[in-house]
Amino acid sequence: MEASLLAQVRSGRGKGYRHRLAAQGKIPAVVYGRTIGSIPLEVELRAVKNILAGEGGRNTLINLKITGDGQERQDKVLIKELQFDNMRGELIHVDFQQVSLTDRITTTVPVELEGEPVGVKQGGILQQQLRELEISCLPADIPEAITMDVSGLEMGDTIYVSDLPVPEGVKVLNDPEEVVATVVAPAVERVPGEEEEEAGEGKEASPEVGEE
Repeated sequence: MEASLLAQVRSGRGKGYRHRLAAQGKIPAVVYGRTIGSIPLEVELRAVKNILAGEGGRNTLINLKITGDGQERQDKVLIKELQFDNMRGELIHVDFQQVSLTDRITTTVPVELEGEPVGVKQGGILQQQLRELEISCLPADIPEAITMDVSGLEMGDTIYVSDLPVPEGVKVLNDPEEVVATVVAPAVERVPGEEEEEAGEGKEASPEVGEE
C-alpha cells in the first residue's frame, strides 16, 4: 500500500510558529535518512490522519513530495514516530524516515486472530498474549497484518510465533517459541464458605479433654 503526501520545508520554530501552523491545519514534521540528511517540514494534519486511517496504517509506504527553500524532490518514506499532545491527544509532530526500496528494514505489524475457536464454543477463553510482531523485509513488502485462523483451536491449544503464516520475503524477528495465543478453561467460581467447609471436612475430630 502506497500513499502520496505533500510537504513544505519548514523555516520557523517555537510555540508561536506551531500555533500558526495549527491555524492552517498543519503540523511540524521532519524527514531524515542517509541521502537526505535531516529536513524540517510542515505537512497537513488531515492528510497524515488519512494515511494513518488507511489499510497500511503507520506502515504505509509514502511518496513524500518536498518543496520550498530551493527544494524540489520526492522520496520514499515511512512514518517513524508520532508525537501527541498529552492533554488533548491530538497529533502534533511526525518523524519520517527515508527508505530505499532495495534495502530491508525492521518494523512491527499487528497480529490478528480470525474465527471462533472450538474450545471457546465449549466454554473456554481465547487469550492473546502477542499483538505485534517484529519483522524484517523490503519496504514494499510490509504486510498490513499477520492474520491467523484460530477456529480449529481446542481447549488447551496454544499458537506460537512459529505457527504464524508469514508472507514470502518477510523474516520474523521474534522468538519462534513465543506464545501468541492460547485457549484456556474458564476459572471455576467457588461459592463463599465452600473452602472453609472443605477444610473442616478434611480435619480429624480432636479428642475431648480427659479422653485417652
